[in-house]
Amino acid sequence: MRRLEQAGEEKDENFKGEVKADEDVKEEEDVKAEMEAEDKEEVESERNIDDPSNRNSYCLFVRPADCADYLMQGYTRSGVYMIFPFTCSCNKGVKVWCDMETDGGGWTVFLKRQRATYQLSFNRTWAEYKDGFGNPYNEYYMGNEYLHAMTHSRSYALRLDVEMATGGFNYATYEMLTVANEDDRYRVYLSGSSKSSSSTTYCFNYLSGRYFTTIDRDHDSYSGNCAANQGGGWWYYNCRYFNPTNAGFNQTLEVTCNYRKMKVTKLQLKIRPKICDASYKTIHLSELGCGCRRPH
Repeated sequence: MRRLEQAGEEKDENFKGEVKADEDVKEEEDVKAEMEAEDKEEVESERNIDDPSNRNSYCLFVRPADCADYLMQGYTRSGVYMIFPFTCSCNKGVKVWCDMETDGGGWTVFLKRQRATYQLSFNRTWAEYKDGFGNPYNEYYMGNEYLHAMTHSRSYALRLDVEMATGGFNYATYEMLTVANEDDRYRVYLSGSSKSSSSTTYCFNYLSGRYFTTIDRDHDSYSGNCAANQGGGWWYYNCRYFNPTNAGFNQTLEVTCNYRKMKVTKLQLKIRPKICDASYKTIHLSELGCGCRRPH
């Protein structure tokens, strides 16, 4: 009888051990399944961030610094987009016109002028040129503070496109543009090689090294104030040469490139990352520690 009781106790202990082992195995399997689910969710989340068709995830986690970022995300139609040049200010964005067609696309337009029923006044103050003004669907200036932030975070090429009043299009490019900060009066620098159509060959000749001038801040090399004379803000050398913001838009805009005058109906100045055959670095604010965090 004692032997039967001992055998029963041993069997009971063995059963308990088997149950405990089964519970341990089940717990391990549950943990493993949970980890696999989390990994799958993480991969899916990352895929959604990079998928242009998933606009909500894209807007939550990735902030395009310029139009080239949008192009790399699959956006190929020219139009108005919101960009975020300030990498450490999560909510500081600006609407711009993105040229997604010219020379491969990805151009951020910072000055846009065109014939309109109501011509926008470019006779503005220093503060207005600093922050930008106008409507990117029509005429506008993006703002010097944005230009400075962008050109000091990446290397940008500069491009001028004009539609001639006589028909046809002309252009000019410079390999690299940099705009200094406000303390340095938004001084502009051009470097590298340049290309252009015949009529726009000298448009950028006297631009590099100039300080920005407006009607209330005179930083040009002329004895007077070129902004007050011409009715617009610009990096003036003197009051005669290239000034795309002048106030004289009456059906056509007249600009002078080293004594050569042009009458145009449309004008755009735009920038794009200098190295266009390499992958653009999209700004992930969660990586830069700017206060934007991915939800868990």
